[in-house]
Amino acid sequence: MSDGFAYDVLEYPSHVHPQAHPSRLAAIARLHGIDAASPRACHLLEVGCGDGLQLLTLAMAYPQSRFVGVDLSQVAIARGEAIRRRLGLDNLRLVAADLMTWDPGPDAYDYIVAHGFFSWVPDAVRDRLLALCRQVLSPAGIAYVSYNALPGCHLRRLMWDMLRHHVRDLDDPRARITAARDLLACLETDVAGSQVYGDAVRSEARDLLRRTETSVLFHDDLADTNQPFSISEFAARADPHQLRYLGEADYHEMSDAGLTDDARQRLGQRAAGDRLQREQYLDYLKGRRFRQTLLCRADAPMQDVADAAMARSLFAVGHLRTDDAEDGALDLGAGVAARFHSGDGAMLTTDHPVIKAALAMVGNAFPAALPFEAALAGARDATRSQASLEDDANVLADTWVAAFGLGLLTLHCDPPMFARQAGPKPKANALARMQVEAGSDLVTSLRPSMIRIDSPLALELVRLLDGQRDRERLLHDLAERMAALPMEIEDTDGNGEGKAHSRDPAWWREALAGQLEAGLLQTARMGLLEAD
Repeated sequence: MSDGFAYDVLEYPSHVHPQAHPSRLAAIARLHGIDAASPRACHLLEVGCGDGLQLLTLAMAYPQSRFVGVDLSQVAIARGEAIRRRLGLDNLRLVAADLMTWDPGPDAYDYIVAHGFFSWVPDAVRDRLLALCRQVLSPAGIAYVSYNALPGCHLRRLMWDMLRHHVRDLDDPRARITAARDLLACLETDVAGSQVYGDAVRSEARDLLRRTETSVLFHDDLADTNQPFSISEFAARADPHQLRYLGEADYHEMSDAGLTDDARQRLGQRAAGDRLQREQYLDYLKGRRFRQTLLCRADAPMQDVADAAMARSLFAVGHLRTDDAEDGALDLGAGVAARFHSGDGAMLTTDHPVIKAALAMVGNAFPAALPFEAALAGARDATRSQASLEDDANVLADTWVAAFGLGLLTLHCDPPMFARQAGPKPKANALARMQVEAGSDLVTSLRPSMIRIDSPLALELVRLLDGQRDRERLLHDLAERMAALPMEIEDTDGNGEGKAHSRDPAWWREALAGQLEAGLLQTARMGLLEAD
């Protein structure tokens, strides 16, 4: 079946991809000397957009910007278009078309995004995408292209080759998936041979079985076309289209923080100042499997080294914690070291009072974004800094860029806004409420991100957050809805035989009275509430 028809038969899961958000792309571009457009006033194209979920979130967040999505799947586009109409998003256009023949029109684009596209299309389509980037990117435009990367994907290629051979005579998607999973289960237990080979195959099979969604397995790992590229090969393909390597959307992927001092020195000698060579050798050392590469026009005024001064116009987001605070209070004194870390292992230690105070503010603001000037002013006040404003600003800007490179913070240009607290009549974003009404427990946050809500109570609360209900009305309606849910089953006698029972609205109202505010706060912290 054709690729387009395959996506019509078996839906690819819709997700938003924070790393492809224009607020992050603009921040990276500006750090490197390119005056990329603000997300608040930009023109963005997504190629291979599926049902346009990413674009829907952008169109809601930035009503003054224009967004276009193109995809070969008519079913996916129709699904997205139905949601677009319900949300009334006139700044978004979704198009079912073949990229090879699609006319992008005369207007330039500030951003072109192609996620999960490049490795899974024929060579001619890859070249068409790069040619399109050169044709319609604005002078300060940024292209985001993700692809499977070498050398890391050589290991996963073992699985692709085995699986495609195993399902070679099957056409039905469900039959292909079942057969593939059966083979993976056998590989996990039956593989023989050398320890190195056996460990590698078992690990890859286990990863595919336990971490990969069914439709992703079908469309990605069983696809007839799935071509990984080294960064050198990718850059060589972009070069004839007058496109230049800018960096990685996951900015910390370019860091050598995990290497020893000697390894860093050898890496620098091999790269000899060439950024692409440095990235290529980093891939050899890290075994990177997936890249999310940013390109700019070859004539753009790009700087290889980030200009920390540009961080002063940006916002920071970080889920930061420190183990050095006693009784919840961080010692901001000079010379007292504090270690800040994130959930994924990134870490930074500092004894500078202003830096400690600013990073603590970023952590306290999470998931909201904190502007540099607010962090600087707040940190200087908290520490009663005697240094000059310029000195404190410079050291904080250097730290923000360093923390961005480590993955401790993400930096943004004009990030999306959402409520940090629930107002008098809180309102969840309309897309999330639509998703819940459709029966999904996976909803779209305004951060943006995907949030899984595993509590029936929390799902019912999101349904009710339409901006029309105050606390009293919310409590009343939430109690009514909970009472109307299917009866619970309890083993009251301890004999394994459950008895059905129901709880009326009065019971629920009393039970929820002390929990509502905490639930609203949690909803805000998930980034689901619209700003007033």
